[in-house]
Amino acid sequence: MPVPTKPIPKRPVRFDAAERAALDAALQKNTLWYLGSGKPDDAPVARTMQRYADRFGAYRAVSTSSGTASLHVAIAASQMPTGSEVIVTPITDIGTINAILYQNLIPVFADVDPDTAMPQAKHIEAAITEHTRGVVVVHLTGRPAEISDIAALCEAKGLVLIEDCAQALGATHKGKPLGQFGRFGCYSLNDQKHITCGEGGFVLTHNDDDYFLCHNYADKFFDRHGRGVRLHALAPNYRMSDLDGAMAEVQLAKLDQMVLPRRRLGDRLNDELAKIRGIIPQGRPLDGESSYFFFLFRIDSPGVIKCSRQVFRDQMLDLAGISSSGAYVPEPIYRSDYFLNKTFFPGRWPAEVVAGRTYDYRKVSLPGAETAVETGIRFILHEGFKDSDIDDYVAAVRMVAERNY
Repeated sequence: MPVPTKPIPKRPVRFDAAERAALDAALQKNTLWYLGSGKPDDAPVARTMQRYADRFGAYRAVSTSSGTASLHVAIAASQMPTGSEVIVTPITDIGTINAILYQNLIPVFADVDPDTAMPQAKHIEAAITEHTRGVVVVHLTGRPAEISDIAALCEAKGLVLIEDCAQALGATHKGKPLGQFGRFGCYSLNDQKHITCGEGGFVLTHNDDDYFLCHNYADKFFDRHGRGVRLHALAPNYRMSDLDGAMAEVQLAKLDQMVLPRRRLGDRLNDELAKIRGIIPQGRPLDGESSYFFFLFRIDSPGVIKCSRQVFRDQMLDLAGISSSGAYVPEPIYRSDYFLNKTFFPGRWPAEVVAGRTYDYRKVSLPGAETAVETGIRFILHEGFKDSDIDDYVAAVRMVAERNY
């Protein structure tokens, strides 16, 4: 008889009187317009964004309506020529890729270290061509990528570096919050994230020019700062309402109480799983701290572990009641119909027309990425877990590993 599934701990209550008071105050103003009735940098959302900039070590932050919007704004503000190549990981949320496609740029996929499921500098360098103009690095699961090495490579090659920090609120590299190592740092505040305003996001910028560019690209290029560039570029509406801004301001104060328990438990889970033969956790970064959006590990199969990833997961559930998911994506993005048949554009892809080149993603094969996806297993992990829950995870993995040597 299968063992009953152990319930996943619920996240503790995240919203209280502080959020209700902030939302009530916003409603009492009788306007939810993000600019309020003042100048752009004196408006309520702008004041919230300055708090975020201060917390994450940036010059200024620009509010957006989602993490995908943040990436689109940053890529648009990079002003890479249409048809340019942008290197990106094939193991990420589709929002990362869509932000590139929206600007008629061409995603080029880099391989990854199968153990971390993220590219290293050597993987990115191998993907660089004469047409490369940018790199988007994803800090997957809240674990910092090897961003210093990647930043050095991008600087040497003259490439725009954009950090996708959507899963990495509260993570650091070399003592600094992520988003400080590239030209732009892009974050998400949707409901699944460590802190949230329901939907929303922000872009970290490090100088005036980039701040104003991002602000304009998030607001239809209306030139709210009066710099004489009204409607100088095609730009979407990615504005954040004052309700979102009020929520975001209160939630920022709770970031550490969301991240620190995850870090302690996640680090412990990393350390314990690393002791089990044939189990390869994503691992702690050497030069940083993870914030554990979820927990990722893989099995050394068909090497040490003599079963497939699916059999391993089934046995954890049947024998120990522990549920899990596969790797973060069901297949590397380049293997999806989205890219095999380029269904992201009906008819001819304009980026190819402008570039004068065609891209056949059927020919892409990246062994590290394919191994990471085929052998990866994902556990839920959040601040509501206890040490006993980590004990359960470890015991289940050990039991199933030992059955399959």
